Amino acid sequence: MPLIHVTSNLTLSDAEKSNALKTLSQAVAELLDKPEKIVMTSWTTAKMTMAGTDAPTAFVELRAIRLPEDAPGKLSKELCERLSLTVDIRADRIFLNFSDIEPGKWGWDGKTFG
Repeated sequence: MPLIHVTSNLTLSDAEKSNALKTLSQAVAELLDKPEKIVMTSWTTAKMTMAGTDAPTAFVELRAIRLPEDAPGKLSKELCERLSLTVDIRADRIFLNFSDIEPGKWGWDGKTFG
């Protein structure tokens, strides 16, 4: 039920995207102590700029139920590091957004978690 969505201006092969997404999925599962079988990831390529340039950049969204208060700090550091290692994006060109979703507003397998 954690969802990681990356939007980036990098044009990557499917294999490169898969590698990056698997790396992020593993990090989120580990840091949130969730089974990876319920982590979803996605990648969208888009025209983007940051600081007035179109150098490689990314916006990473993480949505989860009952996101611990200390999780964004840990996740921000780890997700930036792992994304920087798997694709050519500097950590200072990655924005992250964390959303804590109410269990009753997240559905899966025909029902909600609430």
